[in-house]
Amino acid sequence: MTPEEARDLLTAYARGRDEWLTSTVQTLEAQSVWLVGSLAAGAGDDWSDLDLIVVEGAPALDGRLLTIDIPSNGPAGGGYLGAMYDVAGLPLWVDWYLWPAHAAVPREARPLAGTGVQGSRDLSDTLDHLGRGEPGLPPDPAAFALAMLPLAAKHLARGNLAAAAGMTKMLGGAVDGNIGDALYDVLSQVGGSHPAAALVHRQLAVASAYIGQ
Repeated sequence: MTPEEARDLLTAYARGRDEWLTSTVQTLEAQSVWLVGSLAAGAGDDWSDLDLIVVEGAPALDGRLLTIDIPSNGPAGGGYLGAMYDVAGLPLWVDWYLWPAHAAVPREARPLAGTGVQGSRDLSDTLDHLGRGEPGLPPDPAAFALAMLPLAAKHLARGNLAAAAGMTKMLGGAVDGNIGDALYDVLSQVGGSHPAAALVHRQLAVASAYIGQ
């Protein structure tokens, strides 16, 4: 993949991500919906994924390629799901925080629909204050790896080499050589015929093209 092709794919992804967000929020039945994370803070880029708080509602899971359920990542009385979607041929990861109605949302949250009360704490401190959900069963290792590989690729493309190496090592990849090659090796071991594998492979190709620049 050439750098020009990679830039075109990433530009289409970022545009598709924003369109996906607008259309999906309109379908959610919830008291309110809030955006958190880098995009809410104005610090996002074309690589950024979505972090959404859904108050007294359910996530939009139609069309997702895989789902990771980790209750302890979300608030007690609510929950957390991570899900991957196909947007413009690249994997869009959405962190769904399922929020109880009685709890204030984090101070950095940006309202997308409905009304609610913002607190004085950031997301992490708010979760610690509310109490986190009970630990559940560990996610399927292959699904977890497919969820984490695009994040490692983004760290690599952004130049966050220590973070990319740490994630690669966590996934069982070798970090004593080319990290991009190690991520491809991990994918070859876990991808199989999973519907998310092709998107993850394309994400690695785009990131590799950016590194090549």
